[in-house]
Amino acid sequence: MNSTQISATVHPADKRDSYAIRQLAIKTWYLHYPGIITIKQIEYMLDQRYALQEIDRLIASPSCTWFKIEMEQTMLGFGHFEEDASMRSVKVDKLYIHPKNQGQGCGTTLMRFAEAHYGKLGFGRMWLQVNKRNQASIKFYQKAGYKKEKEIIVDIGQGFIMDDFIMSKKIN
Repeated sequence: MNSTQISATVHPADKRDSYAIRQLAIKTWYLHYPGIITIKQIEYMLDQRYALQEIDRLIASPSCTWFKIEMEQTMLGFGHFEEDASMRSVKVDKLYIHPKNQGQGCGTTLMRFAEAHYGKLGFGRMWLQVNKRNQASIKFYQKAGYKKEKEIIVDIGQGFIMDDFIMSKKIN
């Protein structure tokens, strides 16, 4: 991990960013997830969650927001957030920083930006699912103030499951 802090900015992502989001997800997943889940599950989940049509559908959804973190017009990472207005909560559905930029404050900057954004909108809680074997991400979320609530196992089809923790944090 590189401990150098970089100067990056957070902006809303839009349909023009779909391809870059997909490419960054592919690079990140193949560098991060082997050893946590199988290559077959990585391929299946990327096809499910990062097809261009799926990214475009989520970008167009009024209950979803994508933020990207950039430096010199290069996307270093992104987050996808799903609002549940009735529960006054937001799911951190996707949060990925390219591994070469991890440890530089990008993930923290992106999470703080999203927490402040949703706090101003009156949401009181943010939550996420994280694979139980994904120790680096669990540690990152704990450092950001997220606490484990419960364990879940979700059948995602094709014989694959997600064996996750639900973690959450109250926001102002």
